[in-house]
Amino acid sequence: MVQNVHPHRDPLVTPVMRNVHLHPAEQPTGRNRATHWLHSKRLDDMLSTPFCSHIINYEPPRGFLVPKFSTYDGTNDPFNHIMHYRQLMTLDIGNDALLCKVFPASLQGQALSWFHRLPPNSVGNFRDLSEAFVGQYLCSARHKQNISTLQNIKMQDNESLREFVKRFGQAVLQVEACSMDAVLQIFKRSICPGTPFFESLAKKPPTTMDDLFRRANKYSMLEDDVRAATQQVLVAGRPSRSNAERNTKPPDRPKPSDRRQEGPSRPEMPPLTPLSISYEKLLP
Repeated sequence: MVQNVHPHRDPLVTPVMRNVHLHPAEQPTGRNRATHWLHSKRLDDMLSTPFCSHIINYEPPRGFLVPKFSTYDGTNDPFNHIMHYRQLMTLDIGNDALLCKVFPASLQGQALSWFHRLPPNSVGNFRDLSEAFVGQYLCSARHKQNISTLQNIKMQDNESLREFVKRFGQAVLQVEACSMDAVLQIFKRSICPGTPFFESLAKKPPTTMDDLFRRANKYSMLEDDVRAATQQVLVAGRPSRSNAERNTKPPDRPKPSDRRQEGPSRPEMPPLTPLSISYEKLLP
């Protein structure tokens, strides 16, 4: 009795390679062949790597643990992801092979599929990998704003200094490289004139953004203290509820008997003299 002998399933052999050893009766045909080929091609992409041999053969340091990255799926700014990745890999920033080998662990979805579709032996260092990554997802990058956009930021009447400084600082991060003096001048024109902080900037202009925000924080704390003290004064000057009810209670109305007693005294009427004739004779 002849038994069917299945080919050896080597885990390193891809489905495309295994098809070579299939018996003709086992070969997929027609529509199934096209579907099978697509699945095999996709699996081949997942098993391939763009790294050069020295990165593939590199062994991470003993005890190394892969950091918990915020995985990138291709929809956010690639520059931000590179900064996030390097920040978590700070202790190994000089180990180029390790930076390359761990990088796929920070990808997911279509970004991970893109990585496995890179040509073999196309990545020899982290610089090459970073340039390919940024070039692929450059359309998702946030474009820097011109410095002229800062001129549209004005301090509102009901806005505290702390809130405005935070809003202005976030806008500065979105601006392309520019002169620090220009940023400081725009900030000075954006705040309300006549305030203590404005006068401080006029007397001694800041030299750096760090100096500007440090002094702004100092005056923000002073502004908060003044606001808190003013609130306490308003609360202390407000009458309590019991006092307010006592003060607004209407006065007692005098009783009718008291009103008669307290009213002006009327003169007593003299006694009436009785009539000596009848009403018929008195009236015409």
